[in-house]
Amino acid sequence: MIQELWKILKQMGGVPEEWGDPQFQHQQGYYEPVPLSRDNFRDYSFTDSGDKLICCVDGGNNCIYRSPVDSLHLIRVYFNLFKDRKRHQNVKPLNAFLAVENEDYKIKARLYPMDSGIEITEREFVLDKEELGNGGAEKAARAVRTYLEWETMRYAADKFLSQGDILVKDGVLQTSVEGEKGYAESLYEKVEEKKVNLLGIAKSCSLRTTMGHSLISAVRYLAQDFDSALWYYHPLTVNRNPDHRGDMTIVKYHPRSEYVFRTEFYDGFKQDKEKVLAYLANQARDPLFLGYPYGLVDADIKARISDDEARHLRKAGADRMEKTLSYRMKAMDAHDKLSEL
Repeated sequence: MIQELWKILKQMGGVPEEWGDPQFQHQQGYYEPVPLSRDNFRDYSFTDSGDKLICCVDGGNNCIYRSPVDSLHLIRVYFNLFKDRKRHQNVKPLNAFLAVENEDYKIKARLYPMDSGIEITEREFVLDKEELGNGGAEKAARAVRTYLEWETMRYAADKFLSQGDILVKDGVLQTSVEGEKGYAESLYEKVEEKKVNLLGIAKSCSLRTTMGHSLISAVRYLAQDFDSALWYYHPLTVNRNPDHRGDMTIVKYHPRSEYVFRTEFYDGFKQDKEKVLAYLANQARDPLFLGYPYGLVDADIKARISDDEARHLRKAGADRMEKTLSYRMKAMDAHDKLSEL
């Protein structure tokens, strides 16, 4: 089996004769791709962020119970505060249960926040099933989690950050459903008011070139002359999408790292890219994940809801569950029961 694996991997490898140029298949009229060129690489250096705060935000969710008509989810959203590579302040994450009810054309979801360091109130969300596409309750839970991430970023910017500080979102600066836009716009207004640097860093990137290759791979190949140094690649495209407020770059945050990351700067005002990247690169020197800003590593770990944690809550609630609810849940949980064996 291993020999066959090696053969297949060899066939999948190799350098294309032509990489092509950046391609943005969705909403193409909003993007004007810039041809790939070695001239678009820029060097930069590590710099201590001094008294500037770096705040990273991430969220997680997991399903506790599900039936054909309703479900219960746990959502966790967390932000941290660092001065360079040292934690400045501990903030208790938001934990909230989300009760989701499927209806014919919409999904109702009620949020039940628990005690946290983030001011989020109990509320109900109504989501359009057609807009969510396939996925129903699971996609609804992810959508609500995304709303809360935007709201948490605004809260952090308002209560803790000031001019020149850095706010980092896990993921890109793009909204995907209608309900998300208001939360994003509220954040943008706040960072413009307070002159806080805002950017998003995506853990993965599915963008491709016009020849069908990975855009990240194409840029990495072009970067061979720069690959022992810190660099960023810009521009990739002229972005006129009103739902996507990110000026896209590809960034290498550590000279010895095998990873580069799609990084987007909020385009509502001019930010000093090299200064912000220098601060983040200085934070990306932790061997836990060399080349990835430690604030995002910390946020991912603190926001994560493992299957073990979800299973513990599932068992803790089983004895207190009404029979009618138990019958509904057992219509869907046989697969989970087998997975536990």
